[in-house]
Amino acid sequence: MKVLHYVDAESISWSLPYIEHIKSLEKFGIEQALLCRPGGDIERGARENGIPVFTWKPLMSGMPLLSPGFVKLIREIGPDIIHTRLSSAAGIAGFWRKHHGVPVVSTFDKPAKAKYYTRSSRCISCAEWLKDYMVNTQGMDPAMIDVVHNPVNAARFSRDMAVRNDFRKSLGLSESDILFSGMGIYIKSKGFDILIKAFAQVCREYDGQETLRLALIGAEGEKGMRESYKRLADELGVSVIMPDSFVHDVRAWLWASDIFVMPSREEGFSIALLEGLSSGLPAVVSDIEPFTEIIRTERNNGLIAKKDDPESFALAMLKILRAGREGRACISANSLAVMKYFSPENAAEKTIAVYERVL
Repeated sequence: MKVLHYVDAESISWSLPYIEHIKSLEKFGIEQALLCRPGGDIERGARENGIPVFTWKPLMSGMPLLSPGFVKLIREIGPDIIHTRLSSAAGIAGFWRKHHGVPVVSTFDKPAKAKYYTRSSRCISCAEWLKDYMVNTQGMDPAMIDVVHNPVNAARFSRDMAVRNDFRKSLGLSESDILFSGMGIYIKSKGFDILIKAFAQVCREYDGQETLRLALIGAEGEKGMRESYKRLADELGVSVIMPDSFVHDVRAWLWASDIFVMPSREEGFSIALLEGLSSGLPAVVSDIEPFTEIIRTERNNGLIAKKDDPESFALAMLKILRAGREGRACISANSLAVMKYFSPENAAEKTIAVYERVL
């Protein structure tokens, strides 16, 4: 079986897990190639991992009719299946499917318009809640959608204590300091304003001896957001550590951290949360559906706070803080046990089952 993975972009924030997912399929004997736009992280990552890469840029992504060159490209590559990511790729591959005759499997990673997927042979949702959303709000047929959670290679994030110690020193942290961290690009939907307000309350109410610190592992997404976080922190009398530029490898930041906080207002399915859990961090998350597919009370693998509620987050952060090292280690162990469900191997097996069903 030969699969062409098609993503209509040159760079995506989750390019590394995407490439790792493709590589995991190789272990099951799938022959693969990747089609993307030229000159970005996707092309570079694929080449570094020995994945055959084809580059192409449609004239207009939203108008597949203007990109007939796609058919010639598909005939040159000769795949048995085209697997798309992002709506524009699904729209283009689906539109030309009747001309190239190759089945199209399309993964959606966030809410999208059903019109992009009407010509796909079958769809994959990266989360259960997202499948429900596409069925209930976009009218898609649930029988045509499978769920394959986005995976993360947990072993890659296994904590390196030497790196942790060195990086904490570079951040000016002592051995006893406790570092809370949030991670994601600086946009409103990530809810970092809620985290800063909650952290300020935790600092006021915590009665322990440790010094508490906060880091936002990310980079500018919406213009002026970085400065707004600094102003808010100054107003509340706390400091925030932020990297100077986009962090391509977040592991040192995660390993330097002690507690992971995800206050997002909305997500598709959070790879960042899986990376935090894989790094051995106990987590506090907002009560949005992507997170509650991962963090569950009965699993004791993290705490859940109310979305957009700084006080709820502060109470959860205080609870996990006061649990002490042993309590936090127990939560982290439960999180790592759950990661097997989100492994590249598990995702690969489920994805191949979809391919076989389509063929």
